[in-house]
Amino acid sequence: MKRLEGVKKFILDILFPIECVGCGRGGKYICEKCSTFLGEASLICPVCQKPSFSGQRHNYCPLRYHLDGLVGVWEYEGMVRRLLHEIKYGKVRNAISELVELSFKAITKDEARFASFFSFLFSEKPIITFVPMHDKKEWRRGFNQSKLIAGEISKITNLEVMSLLEKVKRTESQAKLDKAERFKNIEGVFNIRKDQNKIPEKLVLIDDIWTTGATMKECCKVLKKAGVKKVWGFTLARTV
Repeated sequence: MKRLEGVKKFILDILFPIECVGCGRGGKYICEKCSTFLGEASLICPVCQKPSFSGQRHNYCPLRYHLDGLVGVWEYEGMVRRLLHEIKYGKVRNAISELVELSFKAITKDEARFASFFSFLFSEKPIITFVPMHDKKEWRRGFNQSKLIAGEISKITNLEVMSLLEKVKRTESQAKLDKAERFKNIEGVFNIRKDQNKIPEKLVLIDDIWTTGATMKECCKVLKKAGVKKVWGFTLARTV
């Protein structure tokens, strides 16, 4: 199996050589030099979206059905925006592991800000889950980038990944909509999967990008109504 994966990687490297999206240098999608120019996003409360030093929900913001914390690592612009676009639409799936690795390197360098998130990950041992795609859309694209991100985070943290949610209605692309339309568009489109009988108490919910938060908030509402007690969100990038 490993040999087959090695051959596959060799062929892909020849057909689609890995080049830095910043400078074009070969070997990585974001080279070491260009990575120093990535903009790290400030942390916000996932409810009111105002600044929160640690990314935790403010004590005065409502708790019921809301995310308890949020980490969005990079500002959604420049090289990160371009690479995430390539991942989503250009099917450069092997770039995900590199971007997740860069993200965890960045947050481990700032222990003070990310202490609450790391405490949740490594002390409370949550299950990792992810924002689902509609089955037909995932079949056409060939993958769900949020699921792949979850898998890479699992490798780093040794936490289990569970597919808990399903998208039961097809929706218009969120990218085409304004804030109010995004929340209306995504309302009622997620359910707990019918094959899931056991609902974890603590979760990390993964998506690629946080824009208005409409999708992750709707997912969290469904999860908490099903019995989940605590949910942190994690995205590679956040619109600033």
